[in-house]
Amino acid sequence: MIENYKVEEFLEKHNMTYLFLLLANLEVERLANLPFTVRKGFNKNLAGLALEHIAANEIPDYIFEEEVAEEEID
Repeated sequence: MIENYKVEEFLEKHNMTYLFLLLANLEVERLANLPFTVRKGFNKNLAGLALEHIAANEIPDYIFEEEVAEEEID
């Protein structure tokens, strides 16, 4: 409980910027671990794409989208 209070207090003092950057960093890691066939279709670098996903609060499932596209081709 004390730890949660410390985290909340820190985030309040820093206007949630730290949390935003932490989430963006996790999204960069997730995007970097996607297969090359998925990543080659990105029109931006991973950091820019991750920041857009976090800012929009929308995390796309690229693996599912690739499977659907492959099924449509077959």
